[in-house]
This record gives sequence, structure tokens and C-alpha cells, in this order.
Amino acid sequence: MNLSIKQLRAFLVLSENITFTQAAQRFNLSQPAFSALIANLEEEIGYRLFDRDTRKVELNANGIHFIEIARRLILNYDEAINEITAHAAGRNGSLTLSVLPSLAVEWLPEILATYSKTHPQTQIKLNDTQWNQCLSSLVNGQADLALAASQPTTNIFDSTYLFSDKFYLLCHADHLLANRDKVSLEEVYQYPFIGFSPRTSIRQYTDKLFENKGIQLNYRLEVQQLTTMMGLISANYGISITTGLTLFQFKHKNIAIIPFEDIDIERDIYLIQLKNHTQPNHIKTFSDFIINQSEIFSKNT
Repeated sequence: MNLSIKQLRAFLVLSENITFTQAAQRFNLSQPAFSALIANLEEEIGYRLFDRDTRKVELNANGIHFIEIARRLILNYDEAINEITAHAAGRNGSLTLSVLPSLAVEWLPEILATYSKTHPQTQIKLNDTQWNQCLSSLVNGQADLALAASQPTTNIFDSTYLFSDKFYLLCHADHLLANRDKVSLEEVYQYPFIGFSPRTSIRQYTDKLFENKGIQLNYRLEVQQLTTMMGLISANYGISITTGLTLFQFKHKNIAIIPFEDIDIERDIYLIQLKNHTQPNHIKTFSDFIINQSEIFSKNT
């Protein structure tokens, strides 16, 4: 049996009208062409659907039985077409994004919220983890994309530069440096210093900043979580360094945030994926959106 959606739609239109002429006009076909659609449908299914006379046309018992079948077939067809269209347009599917925790504090949530409004059919899974785990998740197939600091040196990845993230000093509001407009690295290393875990990108950059100045920094304590760092700084347990994207976490009445005057290194943020790996349309669409939003972010900072 070879039924067409056009035949089924014509059948539903005729079931709601009194004459073939009225139904044909509503269907935007000539009356002979419309009648041929109905005749071919009835021939295909093997029984008549309407009782006809010179003045009107009415559904018969077969037609009443068939009307729910026609509606179900059309509904399934429309749903399938919508799914195909959404997939082709990159609106349908799921993806997993590995991201550094320091990137997931403020900037990324706004990006995801904006994207979900225009692409509600795309399911995004977030994996917030350390820098090396971001890359590992791409290699082992646990993630489709990664947002991380620093460009990978291995040639198995493709990386797209997004923007740079500046560094700031964190100290208690009563600290000797708290009222300064800017500070230098040489001024801060003498105070008790709290560092992030060596596995974090912020720590890797912090070590590099001081090494470039020939300073050996002794950490009083090491932590992994931004919230833990916030609690320690607000209790005046020590000072630390963080990046601009994490400052939202440190907006506290007891914490002073001060820019540096002598740091020429910034933390570069990249969108990373496996090289020579063709992504489905919905992942490509999301990648393009991230890149576009990063350009807007860079212009506004």
C-alpha cells in the first residue's frame, strides 16, 4: 500500500467540508485534481470513504473509522519531518562539554542559558574538571568539546582561541594591600600565600608568573575549590591570585580584588576538539555559537 501525505491531508479537508468544490478551494487545487486525490486514496486502501450525491459529500462508516488513522499518520509524519529539520539545522541532539571549573562560574552559565532559549532541543551535558582531564575526556570519547586554558601542544587536537583572562590579587579588606589601585608581583610574594591545586590551570599560571620574575613562591595552603578559597581569603588566612572569570565568586564584603600592574601574561582560553573529527550539525552549531559569543565578550571587556 502506497499512501501519500497529500492524499491523507486532502481526505481530512474533505471530511470537514460539504462539497468537493469547497474542499478543493481550501486545498488550493482544482476540483478535478482534488477529486482524483480522493479517488486514488480510496483505490489504494480498497474501500470508499464518502457517500456522495449531487449536492453534498459525507463520511461513511469506513471514513469515520479511517479518519483517526489518517490523523495519526499525518502526526507521525509531521513529527518526523520536524526532527529531521531540527537535526539538519543543528537544533537537535546531545553533546558533552568538558570545562575548567574556573570557566564555569559566571561566563559559561550565561552562554548556556542564552543557547538553550534558541536551541531547546539540544541537550548539553557539562563536565567540570581539571585541565588535563578536559583533554583526556576528548580522547576517550567522554566529551565532544572542551573549554580549557592554554593551547594543547599535541597535534591530535584542533583548538580555537576565544579570549584572554586577566589575573587579580585577592586579599582581605583589612590587608595592607587592600587599598591599592594596583599591585606588583614583587609586593605580594612576601605575604602568606594560598594556592590552588597544582592540577588547576590557575595554579599553573600562578607558578609561571612568579617563575618569570625569578621568585620562588612558598604556598601556605593549597585548595581545589573556588568556594574554599573565598572562605579562606575572607577569614584573612592569606592572599591569592585568581582570574577575571572567577571574580564573581569572590564578591564578598571582606575581600579586596586588585589588578596587577606588571603582569603581561594572560590566561588564554581555547575551544578544543579532536583533529580531523567531523562533528554532527548540532555540535558544529554550538561551537559556532561559543566562538561568536567569545568575540562579543572580548569586545566588552
